[in-house]
Amino acid sequence: MAENEGYKLLDQLADAGVEKVNFVGGEPMLHPHIEAWIIYAKKLDMVTSIVSNGTKIDEDFLNRIASSLDWVGLSVDASNDKLHAKLGRGLRKEISRGISNHLTRSLAIAKLLQNYDVGIKLNTVVTSLNCNDDMTSIVKQINPDRWKIFQVLGIEGENDDEIEKLSIDESTFEAYVDYHKQRLQNLPEITIIGEDNDVMLGSYAMIDPIGRVYTNKSGGYKYSENTVLEIGFQEAWNQVSCGFDENRFHQRNGDWDWNRETIGGEA
Repeated sequence: MAENEGYKLLDQLADAGVEKVNFVGGEPMLHPHIEAWIIYAKKLDMVTSIVSNGTKIDEDFLNRIASSLDWVGLSVDASNDKLHAKLGRGLRKEISRGISNHLTRSLAIAKLLQNYDVGIKLNTVVTSLNCNDDMTSIVKQINPDRWKIFQVLGIEGENDDEIEKLSIDESTFEAYVDYHKQRLQNLPEITIIGEDNDVMLGSYAMIDPIGRVYTNKSGGYKYSENTVLEIGFQEAWNQVSCGFDENRFHQRNGDWDWNRETIGGEA
């Protein structure tokens, strides 16, 4: 999507009353227009967020963007980088050699974000490889406002080859979430949200790189026939709105208070 098309799409979202935009990927930090779009979204009075592996998040980036960026979601799946290497989490050139420095980088980035007063969300995907891993110490070091723990989710046609060996049942996932809630109960300022496969399906409103609205309620992706730029966000949303489950959205605490000024931070 061209830079000016991104501006038009954000205008459409603002006109439709969207309050928060979350840039995800892939890796959104690799997009050439990500900074410009974050700044523009903030000018439209949206709460801004990105979910990142930490790529290109450094002091230079934060000096330019911190006043326009409310939240960063850091993807950290394990308490050590041996596990991250097995999970494929890290730079491609490292993973190809069977190593990862993902955790080391993530901890340094978390400290930077704290220094710049950017809100931190921690995202962890639980699979058969890390379901017995104790993340307590890492969560304490990162000290996020929210820790979202996801049960690895199979999406038809997207991760069919990998999901069979990585999947876990609901009881294993719940045990992971309950264990960490117990271990971190003395830190009530960290909100822990467990999202199993059921509540994830159909509870997100998503837009793909060409501007189509889509959902995953059926276990695969359903896309709007037209893009937001062609017919506006509301009409594109109407084409897939039957694939959105508001009850599941509330079950996963999707309507949390994301305004950092309300919770004591500064945008």
